[in-house]
Amino acid sequence: MKRKYMSSWGLAFAEEREMRKLEQMAARGWHLEKFAPLGYSLVEGEPMDVQYSLDYRKRPDEEYFEMFAASGWEHVTSTGDEIHIFKGRPDARPIYSDRDTMIAKYATEERQMGRAALTLLVVWLGFLLMLQLDWSSMIRTVIILVHLLITIGLIFTGLPYLGFLMKRKWMERDS
Repeated sequence: MKRKYMSSWGLAFAEEREMRKLEQMAARGWHLEKFAPLGYSLVEGEPMDVQYSLDYRKRPDEEYFEMFAASGWEHVTSTGDEIHIFKGRPDARPIYSDRDTMIAKYATEERQMGRAALTLLVVWLGFLLMLQLDWSSMIRTVIILVHLLITIGLIFTGLPYLGFLMKRKWMERDS
């Protein structure tokens, strides 16, 4: 079975674009298999006309997936037990059919990413202050490395937070 990798621009910034790209790939015979690091793993198969949709739900139960199945949506993959992608026929009713539920979806993710980003920002600032003190070269190197790791975590939480915030604000403005 042939596999292919498709990179991601980040769901917080390009959710609709990525779902359309997955649909185009399915029409060419490349179907979403699972999330991959910074993207998606696709497997080769028969070309299909489908639509993809994304939902966020922490620790969903069976009823959650049954609700989508009853509406014509098949669960394809999840990541982190929180982000779920579903596949449906082209005529399947959209998972989110009104602006208010879409705004609520992004507001929830914005809050979660915002809390994580704020926590990392406080820790990041703490390590930045620690770097101002006089340490031995070994301890200073460890602090710099930890600070770098926290910076990476801050990027991976801060940027999605900003993406969800912007999406929610645009949707509120347009309603």
